[in-house]
Amino acid sequence: MATVFKEIGPGVEIHGGSNDKKQSLHPKQDGLTLKRQVNLISGITLIIGTMIGSGIFISPKGVLLGCGSIGLTLLVWTGCGLIALGGSISYVELGTMINMSGAEYAYILKGIGELPAFLFAWTSIIIIKPSTVSAIAMAFAEYATQPFFPGCSPPPAVMKLLATFCI
Repeated sequence: MATVFKEIGPGVEIHGGSNDKKQSLHPKQDGLTLKRQVNLISGITLIIGTMIGSGIFISPKGVLLGCGSIGLTLLVWTGCGLIALGGSISYVELGTMINMSGAEYAYILKGIGELPAFLFAWTSIIIIKPSTVSAIAMAFAEYATQPFFPGCSPPPAVMKLLATFCI
């Protein structure tokens, strides 16, 4: 017989043993697990959103000013796109080789050990993720307030207030 499972919420299942006396087909999956629901389109949009993020809206002006020409700017953007492609291909390979949930934490846990994985998870939760959210909120606030202040940059207090409201 097949493995018995019960859906207890959106995306969450409880796996149990099979109905007969034989062992379950997936003994490691007994208990509470997340349903695997990422299809091709969801995966592509997740990677695009992670790799591009809000930086695409902020950095072109700085890159163009730093390079000085449109041709060199396009070469720099192409090079950065290839680097991002290499990063995403690496994540694809890690995801297929290490079949655990937890993304970077699982990869560091499997590859290096428990202490570096714990330190990464701690720094990610306390420093990396909140600073990423605040940078995205500030980018949104800058572009959302720009139409209300034509010819000059918006006051920093207004941008910080809107960014705080977004978070």
